[in-house]
Amino acid sequence: MSNFIAAAEEAERGEKDTRGLCCCEYIGHDRKRFHILGCCCNCEDFDLVCTSFIFCKPIDKRNLDNMLIAFQDRLRLPWRGGAKRISPAALAPALIIPLMICLAALNAKTAIVMMLTLIGFTCWGLQVAERTATKTSFFRSWVVFSVCYMAIIFESAVPLLELLPEENYLLLSLSIGALYMLYRVQKLASLDLVTTQYGNTPRDELPGITEASSGEEQAEQQAHEAVTLMADTVLGIEDDEEENEDAGLMQHSQPNICEICRKVTPRRAYHCVICGSCVKRRSHHSFWLNCCIGESNYRCYLLALVLSECALLLGANLTLTAVCHPFLVVRLLGIPLLLPDDCSEVFEDFELGISFVVAAYALLISGFITFVLLRQLFLWWRGTTLHEYKRISTPNGNRNRVWSNWRAILK
Repeated sequence: MSNFIAAAEEAERGEKDTRGLCCCEYIGHDRKRFHILGCCCNCEDFDLVCTSFIFCKPIDKRNLDNMLIAFQDRLRLPWRGGAKRISPAALAPALIIPLMICLAALNAKTAIVMMLTLIGFTCWGLQVAERTATKTSFFRSWVVFSVCYMAIIFESAVPLLELLPEENYLLLSLSIGALYMLYRVQKLASLDLVTTQYGNTPRDELPGITEASSGEEQAEQQAHEAVTLMADTVLGIEDDEEENEDAGLMQHSQPNICEICRKVTPRRAYHCVICGSCVKRRSHHSFWLNCCIGESNYRCYLLALVLSECALLLGANLTLTAVCHPFLVVRLLGIPLLLPDDCSEVFEDFELGISFVVAAYALLISGFITFVLLRQLFLWWRGTTLHEYKRISTPNGNRNRVWSNWRAILK
């Protein structure tokens, strides 16, 4: 698998000279010109893998890697200046989400099984991505296709005659605002990356860059973090120091040096192994947006969470009150507030069933966003970030001590 990833990255770096290409041509991983009409032709490694599979012979790992590289290289979309590569990870949610929704709309038992499977698959995927520090577009594509499918089903399957035009306009406004803020979060993420040397200290004059061993560097970094944490706790040092960051870089005559990328960084900047760079006031790496949440995009991130929560709750309520038997709760300024009462008949019709499943899917997402939003508001009230809170909560590497103890007992 490592050979496959390395070859795929090399092919992506080599795809630079696209002059003279039509919209359906591209430069392949072997630096030759190809046409997308020939994507399914002339793949010897695929033939060898299929032959070995049919005759129950061991499959050569080299042939399997070359086959995957060819598939990834030939999955193209016609584009101006040359066909663009489509990532299989970004394309997978476009097939998984409608299949999951259609299966869940069959009956109540299938819906419960599919929702539990979705929760387990999501948790497992996030743990794998975090453990392997993989930068993938799978989760971001999942968000995009989820929004698209929910909007299509809401506008087509939900009987709009039972909804007020104002309710539909409000839902569209909240959805567009949430998508715009998510777009802003991704665009502003690049401003938080520390790509150059920070401050006025020359790289060659930084203490401990070449002379110190890795053990000494780790000990020095831990001591520096302990002193900084104690000073911030006792003296209550807040963001007013940011106006004089150059002077604040030196604490005890030592600059803030990143052990991984080996450069001077601003105060409260931490390294992200997934992005491969230090991030200013890093909170966490969002796999759902495929970027880090830091100093520049933190407010947009909170606003996106609030708008997304409002849009999901409103859309789920409008859908459930349209396909189920609703009851009136109260009237606010002449507008009736309804809640679903009896949804036992929704699976008798496929159109009603798929609307009910989409509403349940929206409530499931809103529950996750509620947890994330409450956690971020709590950290904002504490004046810290998620990364710093985890560092304070798990000092001296005692992370998940309870789980480690139980795992040691069960071994």
